[in-house]
Amino acid sequence: MDNSSCFCLLCAPPADGPAWEARDGRIAASVTEFGWHVMGVGAGGDAPADWAYSIGLWHTLRSPEVCIFGLRVESMMSILNVAGGEIRNGHALEADQVRDDILNGYPVTVRPVHPSWYRDFFGAGTDFYQTPPLPVMQLFWPDKEGRFPWDDQTEEYCRTSQPLLWIPKAKTSGPWADLD
Repeated sequence: MDNSSCFCLLCAPPADGPAWEARDGRIAASVTEFGWHVMGVGAGGDAPADWAYSIGLWHTLRSPEVCIFGLRVESMMSILNVAGGEIRNGHALEADQVRDDILNGYPVTVRPVHPSWYRDFFGAGTDFYQTPPLPVMQLFWPDKEGRFPWDDQTEEYCRTSQPLLWIPKAKTSGPWADLD
């Protein structure tokens, strides 16, 4: 467990009092009650797919936050709660792991998210922690043949709905990199 300080809204409330948005209060309440909050984001505008991410795993467990892209929001939120439970039970996520205990026995690959993507996808998390960058790991799911987005001949939806966030944003192109 990492013993680094936490600068979230719970550990380091703003000096001017709790002038949080209603969203921040809901997140803080979830983190206090359950240990983390899961934020689901419906694709809007130019985003190719939905995504979800955790907020509070760093505060509660000193674990990187976790994100996932490209499935139904409700499914991804459930998957992230399973991942949080595994982390709470001592099964930390580590870069380049392949895990079969998070997605109903199917493999997921874990990759670290480069900080250049945080503003685009994790706004409520960066607001909660007040001092980015916070560590984030991305879970990748395979296509029906067990191939991941970077594998040859991966199903198109699997490839296009999961951005490769371990690559710095400046070194990528496409619809995910074009989001603002």
